[in-house]
Amino acid sequence: MNAQGKSVQQVYGVLTDYDLSSWKKDLNNNYTRTSQQRTGTPPYMAQELLLGMNTTHLYRHDLESLFYIMLLMGARHTIIPAKGGPDTKGKSQVVMREGTRPYQTWFDTRSYTTLGSLKRTFISTTSTIELSPAFEDFCPWLEELCDGFSQGITYKYLHLRSQRQLPPWKKGSAGGSAGRVTPAPVPLDDETLGGHVDYSTIIEPARYLKGELEGLIIRYDTTSPPLPTPTGAVQADA
Repeated sequence: MNAQGKSVQQVYGVLTDYDLSSWKKDLNNNYTRTSQQRTGTPPYMAQELLLGMNTTHLYRHDLESLFYIMLLMGARHTIIPAKGGPDTKGKSQVVMREGTRPYQTWFDTRSYTTLGSLKRTFISTTSTIELSPAFEDFCPWLEELCDGFSQGITYKYLHLRSQRQLPPWKKGSAGGSAGRVTPAPVPLDDETLGGHVDYSTIIEPARYLKGELEGLIIRYDTTSPPLPTPTGAVQADA
């Protein structure tokens, strides 16, 4: 209801893609097969899956794919206004930009490994986000998402480095002379890259967007993702 007591219809967008999904109960705990990991269109796939660095398709891989969807949509497309002016019933159209489009090498590269390396460099160096003027309001959101993934990748690298077995010359000797001791293993929350990438990473920046996106309604306004329906989680396509 609005201030005048009239009913106001709210429209929510829902993103789903289940054509290559599998029921968890049917996977027999074997997540290492390529057919269960490298699914989807390469330009939109998580860089770890392209590089073969992770044997399990994680929730954050889908969040990374969502980042690429918004990035490539906003960078490679523009909006053509409705013909006849704003008072007509014509609809605006989203079309591909003319000329050279940003991130074209992501579509031209045929090697999964090369594409994964390009994406990893892009995220790790927090490269400048290139968007068409029609989608520039998405820029702050995408920059925050890219920063989250960049910090998480750095955290994972430093964590794994700190946990590695030290060579003999770096360890302390039995006599107690100066030297470092191999640290006791500490688990890494790989699902969220040490807490840097989760549901709130996607949602929180949306609260502060300006321009056309200001006041964006958040359907699941929580710090954790909604439970799958029906009960019995599926491994979604990236």
